[in-house]
Amino acid sequence: MFKPVDSKVRFSSLEEEILKFWKEKKIFEKSVSQRSIKNNYSFYDGPPFVTGSPHYGTLLSSLMKDLVARYQTMKGKRVRRVWGWDCHGLPIENAVEKKLGLKNRREIESLGIGKFVSECRKYVDETSSEWGWYVDHVGRWVDFENAYKTMDLSYMESVIWVFKRIYDKGLIYKGKRVSLFCPRCSTPISNFEIAMDNSYKDVKDQTATAEFALEKDNKKFILAWTTTPWTLPANTGLAVDEKEDYLEVKGKEKDKTYILAKKRLEAVFGKDYKILKTFKGKDLVGLSYKPLYAFFPKGKNDYKIWPADFVTMEDGTGVVHMAPGFGEEDTELGKKYSLSAFDAVDDEGKMKKEVSAWKGLYIGKVNPLIIEDLEKRDLLFDSGEIIHSYPFCYRCETPLIYKSQESWFINVQKIKKDLVKTNENIYWWPKHFKKGRFKKGIESAPDWCISRTRYWATAMPVWECECGEREVFGSIEEIEKRSGMKVIDLHRPAIDEIYFKCKSCSKEMRRVPFVLDCWMESGSMPYGQFHYPFENKEEFESSYPADFIAEYTGQLRAWFYVMHAISNALFGKECFKNVVVSGTLRGTDGRKMSKSYNNFPDPKEVLKNYGGDALRLYHFKSPLMNGEDMDITKGEEFFDQIKDVMLPLWNSYKFFILYANQYKFKPDLKIIESDNILDGWIWLRAKQFLSEFDGHLSKYKISHAVSLIQPFISDLSTWYIRGSRSRFSQGDAVALNTLYKVLELMIKTIAPVLPFIAEEIYQNLILTADPKACESVHLCDFPHYKKLEEKEREFLKDMELAREIASLAHSQRKEKGVRVRQPLKSLTITSLKTLTKEFEEVVKNEVNVKKIVWEKGQSLAVAFDFELTEELLEEGKTRDLIREIQALRKKNNCKLDEKINLIIPNFSLGEKHLDQIKKTVLAESIKIGSKLEIERNFK
Repeated sequence: MFKPVDSKVRFSSLEEEILKFWKEKKIFEKSVSQRSIKNNYSFYDGPPFVTGSPHYGTLLSSLMKDLVARYQTMKGKRVRRVWGWDCHGLPIENAVEKKLGLKNRREIESLGIGKFVSECRKYVDETSSEWGWYVDHVGRWVDFENAYKTMDLSYMESVIWVFKRIYDKGLIYKGKRVSLFCPRCSTPISNFEIAMDNSYKDVKDQTATAEFALEKDNKKFILAWTTTPWTLPANTGLAVDEKEDYLEVKGKEKDKTYILAKKRLEAVFGKDYKILKTFKGKDLVGLSYKPLYAFFPKGKNDYKIWPADFVTMEDGTGVVHMAPGFGEEDTELGKKYSLSAFDAVDDEGKMKKEVSAWKGLYIGKVNPLIIEDLEKRDLLFDSGEIIHSYPFCYRCETPLIYKSQESWFINVQKIKKDLVKTNENIYWWPKHFKKGRFKKGIESAPDWCISRTRYWATAMPVWECECGEREVFGSIEEIEKRSGMKVIDLHRPAIDEIYFKCKSCSKEMRRVPFVLDCWMESGSMPYGQFHYPFENKEEFESSYPADFIAEYTGQLRAWFYVMHAISNALFGKECFKNVVVSGTLRGTDGRKMSKSYNNFPDPKEVLKNYGGDALRLYHFKSPLMNGEDMDITKGEEFFDQIKDVMLPLWNSYKFFILYANQYKFKPDLKIIESDNILDGWIWLRAKQFLSEFDGHLSKYKISHAVSLIQPFISDLSTWYIRGSRSRFSQGDAVALNTLYKVLELMIKTIAPVLPFIAEEIYQNLILTADPKACESVHLCDFPHYKKLEEKEREFLKDMELAREIASLAHSQRKEKGVRVRQPLKSLTITSLKTLTKEFEEVVKNEVNVKKIVWEKGQSLAVAFDFELTEELLEEGKTRDLIREIQALRKKNNCKLDEKINLIIPNFSLGEKHLDQIKKTVLAESIKIGSKLEIERNFK
């Protein structure tokens, strides 16, 4: 006997029991250990930041990883699944700063670096414990106990080895360059960190069009427009387009003439102007102008006009104000023409003392003051406001600035060709990312700024002397041997206390005051997770490059990119073979998910209400799996997964158990050949489902595979089971065995997608019939199959035609208002193709018609003969009555085999129909009464 199945199932409660079973029996561990090490399938698990509870984005990537890992395991692969934690960097530092009430880097240093680092470590240890519940309840199997942490000494040692190896190849350099800088965090920010989650916002900023007087004629002014007036004190040049036309014009002020691009004339002056002269931009090149401010000493080439190809005619005046200390293009032009690069802003975004008029003021407050000052000095042509897209810190949401600073860089330009070339060896899904965003991201990538002026991260393993001597180390042993001191930690401040004498001048060499970008750490996970190259060399070599990785689109320019860059810098090869990229899941309102917006359902509540399988289905079937972005549902679509997929599957399973127990059916574990056309069809349909499902998953097309599940379950329940109901009600062993084998094949196929419900059904259905079967569905092999033969494919097409005919017939009945229980005389089918008698019988039974007539025609059409004879009417009444009686049996909780006495009102049907009623509803007798009733428990 199988365990009876309750129709009122709560999947989330069922899943709790399955979770207990998995843990008690160590099913996950067994699924890994039972597979041969020689058949290794490696995947890299991108470490999430340890900040608060996991969000849907993290859960989504977890689901993709789990599905593929379960699938490959069932295909015979040994899939090591070890969790990782990204413990370092601004996400953790910002959380700790908030906890401690610290506002900036200065306050951290007042507190003490040691105490701050200790608090960061404590925060990581406390917060990481919150994740286990979520990961378990989405059905993800992963080794938490042996999780790698980027803050572990062994991991950090691998990171400094990576740094040293890349440095030794001449790919790391120190330089002063302009890059994005966060004035609150007081540290550089990588371009890809901002691009990752599109950390740009539309903001309103003040603009100024300043008047720069020409040196030789102080009545002539060249106009330059800027959206950052606070950079004007650091101006050292102006840029024009050599090929464009420029004008000298007079405006309202009769004693001044102005120079600007011809294409910008009306936008700047409107209609109130007089053109005095036209000339090319090249004629302006080399002219000197008077600086707006004299806070910094003048360089030889400062305050001149220079040619540049980035000058736009879309906005402004066609003249660009250059401040080489604050802009990427400005810096490059400044280097080209040896312009001074004045750093007028400190690390907190405040004006330095050199800018005496506004020293100590934050740049945002300086803008209106500079505009006011220029106006007083009659050097302001115009001011206004602009709404434009501006980068913000991805952690503290402070507006970023471009700022010149001394930093360390990986020279991406030197390896860019390799990055593009090795990308050709990677399989991407969706495919367009390969040649699209990933490749284009590589092609446009600047050198990677890998240094941070922060605290909680792997310390940069570089020691320098004031004489210029430098030493770089790639292991703890090297540092200890050189210094004679014990290295207990690679965090600040412990590592800062390691020093030694310079070999050149005998002065003290100290570590540079930088830590490494946390993305360099997460990009080093292929090595750090194994403490490579210091140990586990064989494990590393067997897992590199990874067979599979998966994350959302934001990681195209982040984790995917940094791993690819580091791997190429180290070994000149790709780091991974197959990638799945999901889209970005937005809030219910289309914005980024945020607690402050209240625009997403609580993941814990969703899992408690609907369960992990429903969440998995929702994500796997969505456009996200094809790299498209999507707004999350408020909850309805989670329920839809239960209603449309899980309940029909559950009810099909329950149906089998009900009749199998009723007739004490014992499955034949071998496949039974059946002459019944529906049996043959559902088995072929199951094989078709399996082969297509496997074909898609083998190519990492998750949504394509998962989208096959619902149609197959629908075919099983609404066509096969409904069409075979009379056979089941009579205990037909061949029908029951066919349904058993189809359910077995299906749950093994969908187990990687719906691990909970597949396990629940397997434990009852399979292990009851075969106690020697695998302990869990997830310890089974993925079902094997042969490709369908041509005649089998034709068989399936014929059934499709039969179903299409039935659908048209049902529609026609509905239009005429004739119920399906009413038999009809004939159905004429117009079609190019006719069906065999077997298929005709299927159609006749489905649409309740006595005869089928075929006519040749180009397009498929059907037509009933709706004329009703007395015999047909009686048969229809009989079917109606049977339905009413069956409803009464159900209402009275009659057992399937329970005999009843039947009481019916005046009944004018013949003996033949009365016998049919008695046989169908299990009535021992029929009596006439005032209304329809049934009697139970009689002798």
